[in-house]
Amino acid sequence: MRSTGVPSKSVLLTVNPQLLEGRRFTTLRTMINALSKHADLLIAPVDSYDFEQLTVHAYRRVQGGKFASVGRIAPEADLWIVYSDGYYLDSNKFGFRLRRDYFKAQVDFHKSIMLAGKVGALINSPDAEMKTLKNWLVQLDPDTSPVMPTYSFTSIHGVHAFLKEQGQIVAKPNWGGGGEGVLKISDQQSLKKFERDLASCRDRELPDYSFQPYSPGPEKRFWFAGGQFAGARIIWDRDEPWEKRRNRMRVQSYDSTFADEFAADLAAAQQLQALSGLSIGAVDFIGRRINDINGCGTLFTQYVNWNLIVDARPVLAKHLVGLVSAANSEP
Repeated sequence: MRSTGVPSKSVLLTVNPQLLEGRRFTTLRTMINALSKHADLLIAPVDSYDFEQLTVHAYRRVQGGKFASVGRIAPEADLWIVYSDGYYLDSNKFGFRLRRDYFKAQVDFHKSIMLAGKVGALINSPDAEMKTLKNWLVQLDPDTSPVMPTYSFTSIHGVHAFLKEQGQIVAKPNWGGGGEGVLKISDQQSLKKFERDLASCRDRELPDYSFQPYSPGPEKRFWFAGGQFAGARIIWDRDEPWEKRRNRMRVQSYDSTFADEFAADLAAAQQLQALSGLSIGAVDFIGRRINDINGCGTLFTQYVNWNLIVDARPVLAKHLVGLVSAANSEP
């Protein structure tokens, strides 16, 4: 593409900082491989954001799959793909007491750069990423949409009443990933422990959690790239976040061989994907109800003991190359 004399598209990719340390990150590396062949690609670790100066520390991939520092830059690119939001970082180290304030600072950072006109497109959009927080589901009516009933509470008394009504409930941090911080509350004793732990927690409060009924069942994930369905998988007997690892899970591709159930779930996932405005990410189910929406950082693979069971990366890579090719063909 460069040999034709057509200017290459410039792309900025926000990443987990551990990528620079050599972590595998198969989805990220697939994205980097696809983009670097067609674009002038810079990567920016999410922990390098300077919220006051509106700069990031950028790196360029060099020989051997390593990365060399370019220095601090003001984000400017045809396309900015935010593929890590740093939920796993210590917000206090960045000057924020509450984790939600750190997330908001990132969203405001992205919005400021977009308003300045320095970036042609941002994926996912800040509005779409806001809708990947668990508390977005609180706004949706489970009677008219296929979502798990989801609630937030302003006082612990509301949680007590919800537990009494449901018998067993799940508490989820609004901003998180990989099941981190997700708790099952099954009696007054476990609720009291949740209350004590929350009171001693330095970076979150009750409004930082959403609550759902405990609903066991197979876990399904539908991947999307460019708003298009990229693949799906189903897991039975997966260890729940609060359980000790027992490695009982069974995984397979979730597709039309499941007949009407798959077709109905796909339609529901597409409905929520469109409603959220998510470009790249996934929609998760427990049983027949959507319990989560995932944006930046979503893994497009499913492994079991290092055996690749389902791989949605080819559709993701094709979409990214298509974005670059379309831009490079513009007059």
